[in-house]
Amino acid sequence: MKKFSNLFSFKTLRAKILFCFSVVIVLTILLSGFTIYSINEINSDLEGIIDTELELLIVEEKLAYDMVERESLIRGYLLFDSQQYKDDFQNGIEASIALENRALELSDSDELQVLIDKKIEWGTLTDEVFAEFENGNEESATEITENSVQPLGNELIAGFNELASEREVIIQELGDTVKANGDFIMILGIVISALVIVLGIIVAIATAASITRPLRMVMNRMQLVANGNLNQEPLQAKTTDEIGQLVTATNDMSESMRNIMVKINDVSTTVTAHSEELTQSANEVRSGTEQISTTMEELASGSETQANQSGEISSMMAIYTKQLEEVNENADQVQGESSQVIQMTSEGSTLMDSSMNQMESIDTIVQDAVQKVQGLDVQSQEISKLVVVIRDIADQTNLLALNAAIEAARAGEHGRGFAVVADEVRKLAEQVAHSVTDISGIVDNIQNEFSIVTTSLNSGYEEVKHGTQQIRLTGEKFTGIQKSVSEMIDNINNITANVSEIASNSQKMNHAIQEIAAVSEESAAGIEQTSASSQQTSSSMEEVAGSADELAKLAEELNGLVGQFKL
Repeated sequence: MKKFSNLFSFKTLRAKILFCFSVVIVLTILLSGFTIYSINEINSDLEGIIDTELELLIVEEKLAYDMVERESLIRGYLLFDSQQYKDDFQNGIEASIALENRALELSDSDELQVLIDKKIEWGTLTDEVFAEFENGNEESATEITENSVQPLGNELIAGFNELASEREVIIQELGDTVKANGDFIMILGIVISALVIVLGIIVAIATAASITRPLRMVMNRMQLVANGNLNQEPLQAKTTDEIGQLVTATNDMSESMRNIMVKINDVSTTVTAHSEELTQSANEVRSGTEQISTTMEELASGSETQANQSGEISSMMAIYTKQLEEVNENADQVQGESSQVIQMTSEGSTLMDSSMNQMESIDTIVQDAVQKVQGLDVQSQEISKLVVVIRDIADQTNLLALNAAIEAARAGEHGRGFAVVADEVRKLAEQVAHSVTDISGIVDNIQNEFSIVTTSLNSGYEEVKHGTQQIRLTGEKFTGIQKSVSEMIDNINNITANVSEIASNSQKMNHAIQEIAAVSEESAAGIEQTSASSQQTSSSMEEVAGSADELAKLAEELNGLVGQFKL
């Protein structure tokens, strides 16, 4: 039951009540749905019996009756040779075919299909009978009737009657099934109705219990609180609805009242103790006021002495203030001169930075010149190599010219022109050799000059590099000097500000000393007034002592009232 009650945990009482009614309504809807479903099933079974099985039974019986009637018409036609019998037979063919088609629509039984096929065969035989009889072959028509038509017709009648009998049995079984289903549904409906009623009662009881039980707990707790019992454990709120909130509010109220009563008890005890202390203090204050009167007289004479000494201190402070003003003027003068020093230091630092940048530019230019001169030295060496090659070519040309002259001399008259050319080539080769010798000397001189220039530029580069380093160090020193001067200026400014503040404070101090002297004079007068007030305080303390006694009595009465509650 406890677990079942936990299912009814809702945030509001309204939701709980609506849930309980909803459960009953849902159970009623389920019962109604089951009843409707059951009736629908029974109606469906009855519709199947009426619309299919019963109609099929009627059709099968009509087919059997139709066979009997049509056989009778054939026999009547053969016996009485009456055209009316034949017309009635022919008129019944369409109705018979309609019964056959309806039977096949309602049932797909193989037995019925066989009987319908035989009935068609029987119809063909009847056509032969009518044809033979109309042709005057009465005996042949009678023989076909007796040997074929009548036996097959009897077989069809028996078959249709048998199917009708089977259909009656099926209908009877379906009726019994429907009746049994109706009985089962009725019993099940009674069981479900009883279950719905029981569940509704359980839901109602559980809902009522979930509402009344916490209300009864709250009522009992409120009765205990009314009787002064505040030391009970808090009620357990198992829900979060309005009842759970009521239980929580009751716990909060009990706890608040308990805390209030505890505080009142503490306050009353404290008031009792303080009232006794107040009485004692009043007596002490009364005796103290008498001592204060005596002390005030002594303070009055001391205040006069203090006023005289304050005047002397004021004169000394005036001299001290004048000296501080002179120091402040000297500090301002030092501050102005130091500002000029920092300005000159800044300009020197700027010029040093410019010089250092210029030396770095010279260093770069000299280094570039050294590299270019070294490149020219390398090119001059390449020229020397080319001069050697040219000298070798000139020597080879001279040798070839000599060989050509020898060959021309051997050729005689025919080689004379060639000898002239060879001689010119030889002369040209000798001139080239002389020019190469001159060029070699010039190149050697150039290389020597390049070596000297390179050595000189390297020496100059080293000096420039050393000078750049020296200027850089000098710049760093200037930077350090500038930083030190800046710090010195800051210190001077701080000193100047401090001296100014001291001068200002000394003036304030002088003014304050003058005020102290005036206050000392006023204090002497105030002390006399205080002496008179102390006497009034003594009489007031007697009244306070009486009030403290009354307060102690009231605190005792309050303790008696609080004692009625169980905390």
